[in-house]
Amino acid sequence: MIDDPVRTARVPLDAVVPADLLPGAFEASSLIQCTEVSRVPGRRRPEWRAVVPAAPMALPALAEFDHQEAAVRLATLLDDLGFTATHEVTIGGGRRRYEVHSVVVPHAQREDALRLLAGAWRQGRRALLGTDPIGSSSPRNAQRGVLARAAWRAALLAGGRRLRADFLGVRLGDQEMAAVLVRAARLLNVTAGVLTRPGCLLVTVSDVDERTRVLRTLQTACPAPAANPPRTRTPAPVRVPALV
Repeated sequence: MIDDPVRTARVPLDAVVPADLLPGAFEASSLIQCTEVSRVPGRRRPEWRAVVPAAPMALPALAEFDHQEAAVRLATLLDDLGFTATHEVTIGGGRRRYEVHSVVVPHAQREDALRLLAGAWRQGRRALLGTDPIGSSSPRNAQRGVLARAAWRAALLAGGRRLRADFLGVRLGDQEMAAVLVRAARLLNVTAGVLTRPGCLLVTVSDVDERTRVLRTLQTACPAPAANPPRTRTPAPVRVPALV
């Protein structure tokens, strides 16, 4: 937690996110941005949402992930920003069981959290995609490097990561996030390309050394074991009327 959790309260919609909060807030917003891939199978599970009744008084999730690491990272970042984030796990399926990892914040904090994350996304995206010349010794240049690593770290955790013998790929459903990753790769001295696939975009890195450089961004995202284990929920079975 940051020293003053009230710093994030009542964030104006057009407020500038402070420089010390921007990297964490931008990474959190990038994690959520990577979940906007409803057309990619197995990501947001719209069919599961349609048939399973919601738990009573359940809070809407900020994001849902297939992998625990992404949810833990988002919850950790939100906690560092002064919000009370909870990691919940929902188990579903029959023979082929699956887990959905959700991150929620209390209703009283949700509006402030969304405003901060939206502002951080706009501000971080503008910093990465901007073409204004910046001196190599400028603090803004150093900040762009931090944001570039944060963007790739989020994509590797939350995107559909594919590591093949000839390339490293991340599946995304959002063109803006793909553009941010390509620009972030350039700032990391990495060449990235974008391929169009059915229902998604695939951001790829082919060079072996550059793939290693990108994967090293994950080293910052190794959180300590959580003091409180995530809450687990099992969806209630759906009753199907018998055919007469």
